[in-house]
Amino acid sequence: MKTNSRKKIFLAFCLGIMAGAAAMFCAGLLYLRHNLVLRGNYPGVTADDLDDALENEFPAGTGWHAVREDVSMPLPRDGRPLFHWRLYHRDHARALIDDSRRGITLSPLVTTAVSVTADPDDGHAVVARLNPALLGVLFGGDAGSALCSEVAEEQSALFDAMADAIRSKKATRKEPEP
Repeated sequence: MKTNSRKKIFLAFCLGIMAGAAAMFCAGLLYLRHNLVLRGNYPGVTADDLDDALENEFPAGTGWHAVREDVSMPLPRDGRPLFHWRLYHRDHARALIDDSRRGITLSPLVTTAVSVTADPDDGHAVVARLNPALLGVLFGGDAGSALCSEVAEEQSALFDAMADAIRSKKATRKEPEP
Protein backbone atom coordinates (compact mmCIF):
# COMPACT_ATOMS: atom_id res chain seq x y z
CA MET A 1 0.00 0.00 0.00
CA LYS A 2 2.87 2.37 0.77
CA THR A 3 4.44 1.92 -2.67
CA ASN A 4 1.15 2.79 -4.34
CA SER A 5 0.94 5.97 -2.23
CA ARG A 6 4.55 6.86 -3.07
CA LYS A 7 3.86 6.35 -6.75
CA LYS A 8 0.90 8.71 -6.57
CA ILE A 9 2.96 11.34 -4.75
CA PHE A 10 5.79 10.97 -7.26
CA LEU A 11 3.33 11.17 -10.18
CA ALA A 12 1.68 14.28 -8.70
CA PHE A 13 5.13 15.83 -8.19
CA CYS A 14 6.14 15.13 -11.82
CA LEU A 15 2.84 16.47 -13.14
CA GLY A 16 3.28 19.60 -11.01
CA ILE A 17 6.78 20.16 -12.41
CA MET A 18 5.52 19.68 -15.97
CA ALA A 19 2.54 22.01 -15.42
CA GLY A 20 4.84 24.65 -13.93
CA ALA A 21 7.25 24.36 -16.85
CA ALA A 22 4.37 24.68 -19.33
CA ALA A 23 3.02 27.74 -17.49
CA MET A 24 6.48 29.38 -17.47
CA PHE A 25 6.90 28.65 -21.18
CA CYS A 26 3.54 30.25 -22.01
CA ALA A 27 4.26 33.27 -19.80
CA GLY A 28 7.68 33.65 -21.45
CA LEU A 29 6.14 33.58 -24.91
CA LEU A 30 3.59 36.21 -23.95
CA TYR A 31 6.31 38.40 -22.43
CA LEU A 32 8.54 38.09 -25.50
CA ARG A 33 5.68 38.71 -27.88
CA HIS A 34 4.82 42.03 -26.24
CA ASN A 35 8.35 43.24 -25.49
CA LEU A 36 10.56 42.07 -28.35
CA VAL A 37 9.69 45.03 -30.57
CA LEU A 38 9.74 48.57 -29.18
CA ARG A 39 7.31 51.01 -30.72
CA GLY A 40 7.73 54.76 -30.55
CA ASN A 41 4.99 57.19 -31.57
CA TYR A 42 5.98 60.70 -32.63
CA PRO A 43 2.97 63.03 -32.99
CA GLY A 44 3.63 66.09 -35.12
CA VAL A 45 6.28 64.25 -37.15
CA THR A 46 5.60 62.41 -40.40
CA ALA A 47 7.35 59.23 -41.50
CA ASP A 48 8.85 61.13 -44.44
CA ASP A 49 10.26 63.79 -42.07
CA LEU A 50 11.88 61.17 -39.86
CA ASP A 51 13.23 59.24 -42.83
CA ASP A 52 14.73 62.46 -44.21
CA ALA A 53 16.26 63.27 -40.82
CA LEU A 54 17.82 59.81 -40.61
CA GLU A 55 19.31 60.24 -44.06
CA ASN A 56 20.41 63.89 -44.04
CA GLU A 57 20.39 65.33 -40.53
CA PHE A 58 21.39 62.45 -38.32
CA PRO A 59 22.73 63.90 -35.05
CA ALA A 60 26.50 64.28 -35.32
CA GLY A 61 28.73 63.62 -32.36
CA THR A 62 26.51 60.92 -30.89
CA GLY A 63 28.61 58.05 -32.24
CA TRP A 64 25.49 56.55 -33.82
CA HIS A 65 25.28 55.81 -37.53
CA ALA A 66 22.23 55.05 -39.65
CA VAL A 67 22.34 53.01 -42.84
CA ARG A 68 19.32 52.74 -45.11
CA GLU A 69 18.32 49.19 -45.95
CA ASP A 70 16.97 48.77 -49.44
CA VAL A 71 14.96 45.62 -48.99
CA SER A 72 12.20 44.22 -51.13
CA MET A 73 9.57 44.47 -48.43
CA PRO A 74 5.99 44.84 -49.53
CA LEU A 75 4.45 48.21 -48.70
CA PRO A 76 1.29 48.45 -46.61
CA ARG A 77 -1.83 48.05 -48.73
CA ASP A 78 -3.15 51.44 -47.63
CA GLY A 79 -0.18 53.21 -49.27
CA ARG A 80 1.61 54.30 -46.08
CA PRO A 81 5.37 54.76 -46.44
CA LEU A 82 7.66 52.15 -44.91
CA PHE A 83 11.38 52.84 -44.49
CA HIS A 84 14.00 50.41 -43.18
CA TRP A 85 17.21 51.40 -41.41
CA ARG A 86 20.06 49.82 -39.46
CA LEU A 87 21.48 51.72 -36.48
CA TYR A 88 24.89 51.02 -35.01
CA HIS A 89 27.41 52.56 -32.66
CA ARG A 90 31.06 51.64 -33.18
CA ASP A 91 31.99 51.67 -29.47
CA HIS A 92 29.03 49.53 -28.45
CA ALA A 93 29.74 47.15 -31.32
CA ARG A 94 33.38 46.81 -30.23
CA ALA A 95 32.35 45.94 -26.67
CA LEU A 96 29.96 43.24 -27.89
CA ILE A 97 32.37 41.69 -30.37
CA ASP A 98 35.36 41.82 -28.01
CA ASP A 99 33.58 39.57 -25.51
CA SER A 100 35.98 36.69 -26.22
CA ARG A 101 33.63 33.88 -25.31
CA ARG A 102 30.47 35.24 -26.87
CA GLY A 103 31.61 37.64 -29.60
CA ILE A 104 30.23 35.67 -32.51
CA THR A 105 27.00 35.00 -30.63
CA LEU A 106 26.47 38.67 -29.84
CA SER A 107 27.52 40.01 -33.25
CA PRO A 108 23.92 40.15 -34.57
CA LEU A 109 23.18 42.67 -31.81
CA VAL A 110 25.73 45.10 -33.27
CA THR A 111 23.08 46.68 -35.52
CA THR A 112 19.46 47.32 -34.69
CA ALA A 113 16.82 46.98 -37.38
CA VAL A 114 14.49 49.98 -37.44
CA SER A 115 11.31 50.51 -39.45
CA VAL A 116 9.68 53.91 -39.86
CA THR A 117 6.09 54.15 -41.03
CA ALA A 118 3.00 56.32 -40.60
CA ASP A 119 0.24 55.62 -38.10
CA PRO A 120 -2.85 54.52 -40.07
CA ASP A 121 -5.17 56.68 -37.95
CA ASP A 122 -3.54 60.12 -37.92
CA GLY A 123 -0.38 59.77 -40.04
CA HIS A 124 2.24 60.57 -37.39
CA ALA A 125 5.56 58.75 -37.49
CA VAL A 126 5.84 55.35 -35.82
CA VAL A 127 9.23 53.74 -35.23
CA ALA A 128 9.48 50.01 -34.59
CA ARG A 129 12.78 48.46 -33.56
CA LEU A 130 14.03 45.34 -31.88
CA ASN A 131 14.43 45.72 -28.13
CA PRO A 132 18.21 45.52 -27.57
CA ALA A 133 17.80 45.41 -23.78
CA LEU A 134 15.64 42.29 -23.98
CA LEU A 135 17.98 40.67 -26.50
CA GLY A 136 20.92 41.42 -24.19
CA VAL A 137 19.15 39.70 -21.30
CA LEU A 138 18.31 36.70 -23.48
CA PHE A 139 21.91 36.32 -24.71
CA GLY A 140 23.32 37.08 -21.26
CA GLY A 141 26.86 37.86 -20.30
CA ASP A 142 28.22 41.12 -18.95
CA ALA A 143 28.44 42.86 -22.30
CA GLY A 144 25.06 41.61 -23.44
CA SER A 145 22.83 42.63 -20.58
CA ALA A 146 24.45 45.86 -19.36
CA LEU A 147 25.46 47.26 -22.73
CA CYS A 148 22.22 46.45 -24.51
CA SER A 149 20.22 48.31 -21.85
CA GLU A 150 22.41 51.34 -22.50
CA VAL A 151 21.89 50.95 -26.25
CA ALA A 152 18.09 50.87 -25.84
CA GLU A 153 18.12 54.06 -23.76
CA GLU A 154 20.44 55.87 -26.18
CA GLN A 155 18.33 54.89 -29.20
CA SER A 156 15.13 56.10 -27.54
CA ALA A 157 16.79 59.41 -26.65
CA LEU A 158 18.13 59.70 -30.20
CA PHE A 159 14.69 59.32 -31.81
CA ASP A 160 13.13 61.67 -29.25
CA ALA A 161 15.77 64.31 -30.03
CA MET A 162 15.27 63.95 -33.79
CA ALA A 163 11.48 64.25 -33.42
CA ASP A 164 11.87 67.34 -31.22
CA ALA A 165 14.21 68.93 -33.79
CA ILE A 166 11.71 68.25 -36.59
CA ARG A 167 8.84 69.71 -34.53
CA SER A 168 10.84 72.85 -33.71
CA LYS A 169 11.77 73.33 -37.40
CA LYS A 170 8.11 73.06 -38.33
CA ALA A 171 7.13 75.52 -35.61
CA THR A 172 9.69 78.12 -36.76
CA ARG A 173 8.49 77.78 -40.37
CA LYS A 174 4.88 78.38 -39.37
CA GLU A 175 5.52 81.56 -37.34
CA PRO A 176 4.48 84.64 -39.31
CA GLU A 177 7.11 87.31 -39.80
CA PRO A 178 6.26 90.87 -38.64
